[in-house]
Order: sequence, then structure tokens, then C-alpha cells
Amino acid sequence: MVLTESVRSEPAQTPADATGDLSTDELLELLDAAYTRPILEAIRTEAKPARAIAEACGASRPTVYRRLNRLQEAGLVDTDLACDAEGHHRTVFEAAFDSLTIGFTDDGLSVKATGSDVGSGATADDREPVPARSR
Repeated sequence: MVLTESVRSEPAQTPADATGDLSTDELLELLDAAYTRPILEAIRTEAKPARAIAEACGASRPTVYRRLNRLQEAGLVDTDLACDAEGHHRTVFEAAFDSLTIGFTDDGLSVKATGSDVGSGATADDREPVPARSR
């Protein structure tokens, strides 16, 4: 598919003042889920439709859509509306960050997303630290 123009849609705002609804533990579980990292790798440098993401990852489209929805809830993926050469409109997905940093603090784990697009919609930036678990 050849994308000839792209129009940014308004990002969905989450109820929690656009900071995402996932805790740090939930975010880490999402990043560990099957196909999440290959999906993020597929859209790291270029916005793509779900079909192309599924082909790049070797995953079914329903699986890709489920992961993309969760990643969007977490503020890690944005959507755009793109027109192909024939004038058909397609939703394309792109990473909303350049890097994720997992930090160990006195209060536990924290996850921080950084990059030029972070903050344009829901974001995983500046999550509350999760207290470390004793074993």
C-alpha cells in the first residue's frame, strides 16, 4: 500500500487525565505478552495499517488489534488516518515514543516513555513507582 497523505486524528483521552490506565506492573506484563514487542518493532519507524503489522509479526489480525488496543490504552501507540493512492482511508498505527526506560527507585519500579510524540495523547510517561516485592 502506498500512503500518499496522512491526517492526524485526535488522540483518545483516557479518564485518568491522559496518563493511561495501566499500572507499571500491567505495562510490564503487556510488554512481555506474545507479539507486543514485534508489533512495536514493526511500527517503530513508520506508521502501518494492522494488516501490514500482522504480516510483519506473523500474528493474526485479531491478536494484533487486541495488542494495539492495549498499547493505545497505555499511551504507547497513536493512530492516524491515511489515504492510499486509490483514495481509500485506512487507520495506521505508530509508536508514540522513541524509548522506554525501566528504572529501579527507592519506591520500586518505574517506567518512563520518552520521545517527540509522547504527550500528544495518552502517555506512559512518569508512571508512579511500584513498591518492590519482598521474596
